[in-house]
Amino acid sequence: MTEKSINKPGVIALLQYDHGLAFEYSNGVEDIIREVSLNRDSVFDLASVSKQFTAFSILLLEQRGLLELNDLLSRYVPEAAVFEADITLEHLIYHTSGLPCLFEIAEEKGIDYFSAFSKENILKGILEKTSVYFTPGTKYQYSNTGYMFLAQIVENVSGLKFSEFIKKEIFDPLGMRHSFVSDGLNKEQKAVSGYQKHSSNRFYPIFSPWGVVGAGLVHSSATDLMKWGRNFSSGSVGGQSLLNKMLTPLPGLTDQGIMIEEHCSYCYGLELEKEDFGDVYCHAGSTFGRESYFLRSQEDRFTLVVLSNIEDYDVASVAEQLLHSRVKDK
Repeated sequence: MTEKSINKPGVIALLQYDHGLAFEYSNGVEDIIREVSLNRDSVFDLASVSKQFTAFSILLLEQRGLLELNDLLSRYVPEAAVFEADITLEHLIYHTSGLPCLFEIAEEKGIDYFSAFSKENILKGILEKTSVYFTPGTKYQYSNTGYMFLAQIVENVSGLKFSEFIKKEIFDPLGMRHSFVSDGLNKEQKAVSGYQKHSSNRFYPIFSPWGVVGAGLVHSSATDLMKWGRNFSSGSVGGQSLLNKMLTPLPGLTDQGIMIEEHCSYCYGLELEKEDFGDVYCHAGSTFGRESYFLRSQEDRFTLVVLSNIEDYDVASVAEQLLHSRVKDK
């Protein structure tokens, strides 16, 4: 159902089966200055929902024999040899690397969320450290830093900019014509504006020029994300073996048989969760003025996406409502 658009930001939610049946809800506009209603083709910064594309890129390079997941980070980013620990690519993917947090680096350097912080400067700041929070592989701790390094590895191994690699290897083959990777430093004119709601019940635009490529900054639409979701069944890009590996969660024990602290069923940029109707793979994203949620059911073969241009909008609640509608109408 699509509500009549009002001159406020809002949300687009879409649940679509691979065979075409869809449930949709939307309200609000892309930009409060213009009367363009949010729709399936509205382009959003996906924030951390971007991570699955980064992990998929690493798997494509592994498939081509250009890297192995148990390789050390320092093999592809030599500067990372400063860390007094053996960090593998798999540690980065599963958030078990123990690497310093990029937000702490920014705070130490006096950089706020509204100042330019390029990918190069973020990684440089992280590489100024020599210690990690814990022995890699022994604890789960969500890390944007790890995924930024993964994007750098994609560039170093492929010889292409991360944005070019993603376009060539994923977006173009799947026909995701509204999708692209930003550098974060410039406000993308193709994308919807993000807003923050103040106590006066008024909306103000908000934007942060941080270059968190790999951890975020994939821009896409509900239409394009349906194409991405269907690829989990078709395997038209990557093949089914690669996709099965992508949906493999972090083991509960280390190779030495030690229980991983704060274990989470995190896969490759997606988290495995149990629902009444079966397993789903999902991820949420949050950045300045944008909220995102992606869910894929392999058993029932549908993809669910919720995208909002209001900061702190409860996208997970909308997703739950859409799932409930699906059950009632099935």
